[in-house]
Amino acid sequence: MKRLIDWHLEVWRNDERRKPLLLKGARQIGKTYSVRQLGKRFESFVEVNFELTPEARTIFEKDLQPERILWELGLLSRISITPGKTLLFLDEVQAAPEAILALRYFYELMPNLHVIAAGSLLDFAIEKIGIPVGRVSMLYVYPLSFMEFLAAAGHGRLIEAVLTQQPLSEILHNELMDLVGHYLLIGGMPEVVKAWIETKDPRASYEAQRGLIETYRQDFPKYAKRHQIPYLEILFHQIQHFIGKQFKYSAVHGEYKKRELAPCLHLLKSANVVHQVTHSAGHGLPLGAQVNLERFKLISLDVGISQALLGLDLATWFLNPDKDFVNRGPIAEAFVGQEL
Repeated sequence: MKRLIDWHLEVWRNDERRKPLLLKGARQIGKTYSVRQLGKRFESFVEVNFELTPEARTIFEKDLQPERILWELGLLSRISITPGKTLLFLDEVQAAPEAILALRYFYELMPNLHVIAAGSLLDFAIEKIGIPVGRVSMLYVYPLSFMEFLAAAGHGRLIEAVLTQQPLSEILHNELMDLVGHYLLIGGMPEVVKAWIETKDPRASYEAQRGLIETYRQDFPKYAKRHQIPYLEILFHQIQHFIGKQFKYSAVHGEYKKRELAPCLHLLKSANVVHQVTHSAGHGLPLGAQVNLERFKLISLDVGISQALLGLDLATWFLNPDKDFVNRGPIAEAFVGQEL
């Protein structure tokens, strides 16, 4: 699949003033795939996954000397790491916080090295150890946008028609509206889009969505205390019912207090599973000067995942998308929020 993140990674690769790069984003969003694609542009590519290869963590625990670290990583991977010729990829780096700190010394002592670190729960590690300010760059990876979805599904001509802002015939407009309906059902998670492209069967995409939902649930014990997990479960499912509405802790079904739910909402935001849209009076610039932190809406990571969690009848997105846009305004609002 062609992704906009691939263009950003290529720009980073060719930048003579580049810094070590941190890729942030939820699990199964396409970070690893995009870095592996970039690795094909180098003479060699070394990938270290700290969850799959926990012994690699000890390499960073001795000290943070770049030359020693590269030598030992080369021995571990059986590939020589040469600055300027090798792309070093540190995946699931939240499992080795010292590796995040090492990025500073890669930048200062080995600036020719191309190094990318990524992790689905990266924000939790950064909260604990901080980040080498001014020594690293960051990119966020999100689900496929609608344009990326069109590209993946082979609708390049429609992308061109939209981007050139030419008046569309009724036939093209209706075709685009049908495809928007498909996107609202499928969403932008790479695995789900791949299932749709290969099968054109909504059931295959739905099964992929259910698998991703279970993956996110299995992550809860990795970043939450045991007593918080039931609250995470409640929020994970009920947030979908607040799409398009101001979120209020008191409206969550059950006898729960804000002091119980608020920390868990913060955890879901740190895991990039939900995004908070905070209210601003908007009377002038910057908009953030008039933010009201007590008034906010929540949107899920992906509109397709949201609908899978809601258990909606999704057939009408295929049969009559125009009618569903009228009846399901909150879903359309979530779509716009995701695009932004």
